[in-house]
Formats: sequence, structure tokens, C-alpha cells
Amino acid sequence: MRIMVATLVAAMSLPIAAAGTAKKKVPSYKAESSAYVLKRKDAWTFVTKNRSFRFVDVLGNDGSNYEAQLMLEESYHNERTDGLEGVQGRASVRAWTLVRGRRRGLRWTFQEIGNEGVVQDRLFRIAAWGCCDVPVVYSYYNLLTGRKLYVSNSDLLEVRGEGGGPQAVRLVAFGYSGMGRLERPPELQYGTDMNIKQRFSVVSSRQYYDAPETFVSTNEELQKSLELRELTFVIVMRYGDGVELRIPVEADTLRADRAVLPEGYSLHAEK
Repeated sequence: MRIMVATLVAAMSLPIAAAGTAKKKVPSYKAESSAYVLKRKDAWTFVTKNRSFRFVDVLGNDGSNYEAQLMLEESYHNERTDGLEGVQGRASVRAWTLVRGRRRGLRWTFQEIGNEGVVQDRLFRIAAWGCCDVPVVYSYYNLLTGRKLYVSNSDLLEVRGEGGGPQAVRLVAFGYSGMGRLERPPELQYGTDMNIKQRFSVVSSRQYYDAPETFVSTNEELQKSLELRELTFVIVMRYGDGVELRIPVEADTLRADRAVLPEGYSLHAEK
């Protein structure tokens, strides 16, 4: 039995006005959201389906102008069942390119396991909520290409090098890639918001619920972000019991061969 709780309909129209003329109304973009309960004999399942739009201006690589104006359509299907821990979620995002005087064009689309999404600079982040001892999983997609890049269990670390614009920033991610992949080693990822330059599995006897906190550093001070002239620094991974891994980045290259690792830990390059 399905019990409907609420239904919301959101509409967004794009009025266009030329100088000295009245506004011209174009067809609206519409989305419907709903919430309902699936009533079963053993348990109730509470379901929300939320769809919405947002406009995003995306910077070009040099940061001096916008490369694209996008309209995003986001859909999130979440289910919570009595007696079961966690919220099961699926996300779907579509992007259209908007150009004055032209019809909108579908640019990309993706689907991901997750519960909610947010725009972060030139990335779109989907969060799959954690449950029990399973960590939150963040999946990052590039807004210009719709390509999936980073997967992490915490916020990305940022290191800004010399120069301006998004391409002067390097990103560091670390984590397990999801509920069904917890038996695989977590990955350390390094690159830009357009491409992952290097990716390494961090192999040890640690379990997924025993994860380190990750930092960047140029000295003894551990930080979550840096501003440097040259992209030379150290990625520090520190576990709760004091065990520490130190992986240097030299001239914008992660040097696994010069990493300082305790016994029983290793780095394996991934494609």
C-alpha cells in the first residue's frame, strides 16, 4: 500500500528581453517532487523524490571569463525503512548548455549512488550518507564534461600554485569508494578539477572504519590547504593511533618511490 504524503511541482521559466522590446516568455522547465510511505506488513518505507533546477556559470581554465552557462536538473530518490539503518539513495543529474539565441543543448548526464548534491567551484559533489561504521562517500564530477573524477570520505584538500584560475589548483582526495567496495584498499588521488594526474591504492591491514585523517604540509604544521609558489609539499596521512604516512609531491608529481611508510604499508599505482 502506498500512502501519498505530499507532492510539489516546481517550474522555472526563462524570460528573454531585448533592448526596447517586451519580455518574451519561453517554455518553462518543470519538475515534480513527491513524498510517500510504502506501508508493508513488517515495516514502513519512507520515500522522497526531489527534483530541482539550478543555473551555474562555470569558469574557464584561466579564471578570467566564464566558459559555459549551464542549467542543471537534479533528481534524488531516498528511502528509509523502519528497522533498517541508513538511507538508500540514488542521484541523477543532467546539464544543458545555455547560449543566447540558440536552443538549449544537452551537455552531459550521470547517475550515482547518493543522497544529495552540491556545486563546488567547477565540480559537482554527490554525497552518499554514511551509516553505522561505514563512512560518507563523496563523488566529484567535473561540471564542464560530466566526467567522474575523485572519490573520497572527506572534503578535498587544495593546494594552490603560482598563477591564476582553476588550473593553478591541485586537489588531494583519499578514501574508500562505496558500500560494495569496502574490501578493496582505499585510494589516494592527486590532480586538477579536470583530470586525476595520479592515483595510488594504499595497501595495509587496516579496515575501512579505521581511516586516517589527511593533511598537506611544507613543514611540521599540518593543514587542509596551502598556497605555494612551487607545487612541492608533503601529503600526510595520520591514523588515530599515531601511525603516519608521508608521501612527497615534488614539482607537481606525487613521488611514491620517496614515500615514508611504516612497515606493513605500501602504495600501488592505479590507472
